Amino acid sequence: MALTVKLHPSNLCEVWKILRISSSVLAFLPRPTKIIAQTMESIVAEKVVKSYGSTRALHGVSLEIAPGELFFLLGASGCGKSTLLRCIAGLETPNSGTIHFGSRNVTAMPPHKREAAMVFQSYALWPHLTVAKNIAFGLEERNVSKEEIKRRVDEALAMVKLDGYGDRSIDAMSGGQQQRVALARALVVRPKCLLLDEPLSNLDAQLRIEMRREIRRIVKEFGLTAVYVTHDQEEALAMADRMAILANGVIEQLGAPEEVYRNPRTSYVAGFIGETNIIEATLRSTDSVTCEVAGQMFHGRITDASWTPAAGDAVKISIRPECLRIQAGGAIHGTVTEKIYLGQCIQYWVDTPCGKLQVVELNPQQLYTPGDSLQLAVDPDDLLVLSR
Repeated sequence: MALTVKLHPSNLCEVWKILRISSSVLAFLPRPTKIIAQTMESIVAEKVVKSYGSTRALHGVSLEIAPGELFFLLGASGCGKSTLLRCIAGLETPNSGTIHFGSRNVTAMPPHKREAAMVFQSYALWPHLTVAKNIAFGLEERNVSKEEIKRRVDEALAMVKLDGYGDRSIDAMSGGQQQRVALARALVVRPKCLLLDEPLSNLDAQLRIEMRREIRRIVKEFGLTAVYVTHDQEEALAMADRMAILANGVIEQLGAPEEVYRNPRTSYVAGFIGETNIIEATLRSTDSVTCEVAGQMFHGRITDASWTPAAGDAVKISIRPECLRIQAGGAIHGTVTEKIYLGQCIQYWVDTPCGKLQVVELNPQQLYTPGDSLQLAVDPDDLLVLSR
């Protein structure tokens, strides 16, 4: 009897390539926690170049991901993050450069031999199969015994907190539950590396928050090395051990979330990770890091240690909205043009000699309305001086 599968052929092809992992790596061990923790390994990309015709997607990208690390690749559309993930997965072959999983050079190795598993944005689940059958697909393809398949499927369901859901149809599962099934299918093959391509983009806001915690719990509890692609800055800040921000096929900055947020080295990074006010300025003193904006002098700090500016250079200033304080006697005078009340905080847009600035005030005690005048202050440590 013919079956109709509601999946695009490209998804089926990718699922097939990722799930057909060599049976030689499936050594029997009693508990999944031990299996996964013992097999995690580093991922190293060195000078990876990838072009599509005359378009260069990656320009010699290098990075090292530690064993057991939850590492994020993020950036705007077209920055190269998905291309890099596909090179790591084996779905694309770099034009030059190398990729290592631990001590193994996997650059030219087919996906099913890399001992990695991938979770796709579209989930790529078969609607005509039950939850258990979807999870068991990769094991059945390499002729694992029925008893072993059942044991592993039950273990995978427990990992993602879906015990007892094995007999349900995929169509009867919510979006968040379907995402857990996709995760379980990836985990059941006991990968050394878990690769995730914007896995939460199809979920509503509340489910996204739930699944952030769940994915991080699974990665840490079972000792996986994970690479996660997203354009969602909040997702990356909430989940990542470290992150790389890409732009135009190169890594703009790499570091822990708090380091990247507090010390962005470029205006692109400052504007992509969180919201910020970018102000054109002139550097007047390198010793005191004094900048001039509209005739006013401001003290700040330089975040890029490799940059050696000179007095008189045109620079950019970054000030986070939450770093601007509404304060009598503040150096920046302005007029409120817009406000958005969000309960726990309020957002203002204020016209000033420095330009239009966004201000966020937590737990506001006094509300200003458009047309009101106010003064703003900022600490020198929160005024970041950038080269570009």
